[in-house]
Amino acid sequence: MPLIDLPARAMLKLAGETLVPWAVFDPDWYRRTYPEATAGLADASPEAVLEFYFSQGQALGHSPNALFDEAWHRRTYPGVAAGIVEGAYASAFDSYCRGGGDRSPHWLFEEMAYRRRHPDLTDETLHGAGFANGYDHFLRDGSREGRIGHAMFDSRRYVAAMPEEQRPAILARAPFRHFLEQLPSRTVPQVSAYFDPEWYLGRYPEIAAAIDAGFWLCALHHYLCNDTPRDFDPLPEFSEAYYLGRYPELVPVIDAGQFRNGYAHFLRHGALELRAPREDIDLAYYMTHEEVRVDLHRSLAADAFAHLLTLGRPAGLLTAEPVQQRMAEPQTKALFRRKAELLLPIVARSPLSFATTAPPTLAVVVVVHDKFPLTMMALASLRANHAGPIQLILVDSGSTDQTQFITRFVRGATVLRFEQNVGFLRGCNAAFQALGPTIDSVLLLNNDVELATDAVDAALRRLHGDPTIGAVGGKVVRTHGLLQEAGSIVWADGTTSGYLRDASPLAPEANFVRDVDFCSGVFLLLRADLLRALDGFDDAFAPAYYEDTDLCMRVHAAGLRVVYDPSVVIHHHEYGSATSTQAVDSAIAERRARFATRHAAALEGRRLPEPVAMLWARDAGPRRRRILFVEDQIPLRAIGSGFVRSNDILRVLASLDCAVTVYPLLPNGFDLAAVFADMPDTVEVMHDRWLDQLEAFLLARAGYYDAIWVERTHNVGRIRPMLERLGRDATVPPVILDTEALFAVREAQLATRRGETFDLDAALDREFSQLGRCAQVIAVNEAEAGLLRALGLPDPVVLGHMRPLHPTPRPFSRRAGLLFLGALHQEDSPNYDSLTWFVEDVLPLIEQSLGWETRLTVVGFQGPEVSLAHFADHPRITLRGAVENTQPLYDAHRIFVAPTRIAAGMPYKVHEAASFGLPVVATELLRQQVGWESGRDLLAAPHSDPAAFAAAVVRLYRDEALWGHLRDGALARLEQEASESAYAAVIGGVLDRVIGPI
Repeated sequence: MPLIDLPARAMLKLAGETLVPWAVFDPDWYRRTYPEATAGLADASPEAVLEFYFSQGQALGHSPNALFDEAWHRRTYPGVAAGIVEGAYASAFDSYCRGGGDRSPHWLFEEMAYRRRHPDLTDETLHGAGFANGYDHFLRDGSREGRIGHAMFDSRRYVAAMPEEQRPAILARAPFRHFLEQLPSRTVPQVSAYFDPEWYLGRYPEIAAAIDAGFWLCALHHYLCNDTPRDFDPLPEFSEAYYLGRYPELVPVIDAGQFRNGYAHFLRHGALELRAPREDIDLAYYMTHEEVRVDLHRSLAADAFAHLLTLGRPAGLLTAEPVQQRMAEPQTKALFRRKAELLLPIVARSPLSFATTAPPTLAVVVVVHDKFPLTMMALASLRANHAGPIQLILVDSGSTDQTQFITRFVRGATVLRFEQNVGFLRGCNAAFQALGPTIDSVLLLNNDVELATDAVDAALRRLHGDPTIGAVGGKVVRTHGLLQEAGSIVWADGTTSGYLRDASPLAPEANFVRDVDFCSGVFLLLRADLLRALDGFDDAFAPAYYEDTDLCMRVHAAGLRVVYDPSVVIHHHEYGSATSTQAVDSAIAERRARFATRHAAALEGRRLPEPVAMLWARDAGPRRRRILFVEDQIPLRAIGSGFVRSNDILRVLASLDCAVTVYPLLPNGFDLAAVFADMPDTVEVMHDRWLDQLEAFLLARAGYYDAIWVERTHNVGRIRPMLERLGRDATVPPVILDTEALFAVREAQLATRRGETFDLDAALDREFSQLGRCAQVIAVNEAEAGLLRALGLPDPVVLGHMRPLHPTPRPFSRRAGLLFLGALHQEDSPNYDSLTWFVEDVLPLIEQSLGWETRLTVVGFQGPEVSLAHFADHPRITLRGAVENTQPLYDAHRIFVAPTRIAAGMPYKVHEAASFGLPVVATELLRQQVGWESGRDLLAAPHSDPAAFAAAVVRLYRDEALWGHLRDGALARLEQEASESAYAAVIGGVLDRVIGPI
């Protein structure tokens, strides 16, 4: 329901008669703006001028004040203009008052964008606070608070640009209103990072003259309101012509009126999607700067483009890796060839050796027609890539260059020679006849490639790690650093597409393992017995092209999979072995028709080639459950604080053969090596996106996911407005909420410590007020599940921790010291509080009994703003920071201490320590959360009694029998409660209930 629904006569008032600024009629402004129409009203009362507006001004298309632009509104909303003609409305302002408050009233304010940027401004909130709509809130409060009502106007920037002595008055008036009162003027300051008025008037000098003549109010007014918006660039960092030329799929969208021009799309979606705003700016590269990611994480800029404009250039950062610096592909191909030539003296003096006394299990087939330097570089990278024995079969397909004498430079290879160029297909088929009896894997390798580290071994591990895999291919990167393919797609008409061609090799979509239709013969590893059974390539596709596609389709028909593995990276000089691209194009067209006829049955029901179908077509495996996994951050195990549990859930979802996409709501601040090392390799990780891009992401993937799995309650509130908006036009997947921990419980504990009263029920109501309808809610323990039931949430599922048992072997007598392990994200975090309490109140009491044996090791992630200087010089403390492999620490120490005083959820640290066979002394709070028994599974003491906690530590430290008893008890508990099979059963049950069979 609209917040307002009254005719203009009822809504529009004189000053002092209404609190809604846009509904205040301004007679003085009105007479100045329309001097001819109001010539007879010079001495009229404000009431008379208002009546003139109602009786005549509306029909003349007049605005009632500077805050509502009647003419702009009619142009922007043709339906309103039609309603005026039909007599439904007296004016656009009348329509706005009659339930149109969700439309934009002015060229410099966007109602719905304002509400999207500030999701706290719900209808209920605005109505409860007495605001007519978002614009009313912006005019009264939002502009003063620095909220953004339009991408082109930043109140804070405007105030900062004004003389210091004027700023208090501007804030009192509200910056937005003050700005409008300065118009018309061509000297207004820059009010947004996204528009440069000085550059604009210099680029388009005729506009300055038009402003002076009264046709436009300012440069920004012209840019936002002119009739040919694609003809003007807003600032030097954005080119309208380049953007629409680079992304031609946007042109019909703009033609349809969904966006005013390319820049409007860029600000709404493109900047967040890291599209290129200009030929020499690559925002995806710009995001690789660590300082950029950190600044965005701290909300110092709205997006990468804004950061570039406001922080990046002044700091001297590369605005991006310019396309010119990346170089055009012909140039990089020349460098690739030059690199190959530089290797020739080396291999001439030290020939490559593939001779072996051990029987090889891997055969590599390379078909060569001239291009001797490229061939030698390919073979050198092969020899450096795989240390094991290789049966190298070189097929010299009619070469006339130094390839004729290749045995001088390559020892131990089987060389097959043909007088004529027989082509790739027949060359390979000839090589297959020469395979040795011990060969179980055959690698087809182009001679114009250079292999990245471990490419061959990674492919072998993938192939032999799963008997259902028949072939493995990899990430093919062209010489200029962009993708040739990340697996390939076969469409219904027989055409093919290299997935993600021209994208960055670091793109999230290119960096997870999946089944594909085919991988090209640039690098294709197959099982030898399968290749023999299929009788190699089909000679119908000789001499080349579509032979690898056909072979992979026959692999599928044989019941085996073709798998793309991004760990297999191949640098390829595309068409390096071809004579001309014209010949290539002609050959491909002829083979495609033959392929489509041959595989007509398999192609039936596939999608036709179009960009929007890529998402669905990229995975050739059986239809799997598709899960969008939303978390605060990419859940790396080193972060702690519930992220280890999130990581375990991810691993189980992957093991259940779900197609999982991880989407963090905070910008990724971790190196990509750390990200990929900690994620299951079949999971897609959107490491270059965060909350700001989520709505565009969901829109682009509408209908793709079967469920959205949300970690932590507050994240449902953050994404709920997006889901509600998307739900108007598309089906929104069901939401599974894993509460991880109830924050209200933690608040209650903190209040108790401070001696404050706390209404837990009210706090829980607030915490869950934004949930809407979740298909399933998950609690981390039975106690919190009970609280959820009391709130009326039906059937919460309990999902604790998964913890495999790895008891460390060192005996009691050879262990020493106390171990504290926990992530320290902020200084007001529970872990920091517990460490401080333990060091200041408990450790001195322990030292009184243990003396020199008192030793505390502190391990865990440390946030950038956390200082441990307070503990650094303590003679009994060793600070280790984050440690990748903690098992040696658990093996060396005698006791694990968990002195937590504030906590919700389930303490993973207790389970982890116990799984390594290290007995735990914990607070009674944590004992209750894990549901264990003190004296059998651990020792517990009240968190309010330092002496009792110290006594428990000393007792366990001295008592070897008790130590062994607790160790065995905790391991038995974990085996019963935290096994992987039990964990998978709970998660699988949730998916069965929410999604059902696929």
